[in-house]
Amino acid sequence: MSDYKFIAGAVCPSCGDIDSIKLKNDDSEIKCISCNYSKQKDGEEIESIKIIND
Repeated sequence: MSDYKFIAGAVCPSCGDIDSIKLKNDDSEIKCISCNYSKQKDGEEIESIKIIND
């Protein structure tokens, strides 16, 4: 079983790629599979991830 789940429609804040963001199951980290952007939650809120609508 994977430790991450993909977030449909999420836009990477680094490269702008769509549908490439995965979120750790405990919500402690986000990663982009396109550019290897990574952000860990460290006691403060992680910046919002833009979600696009069709």
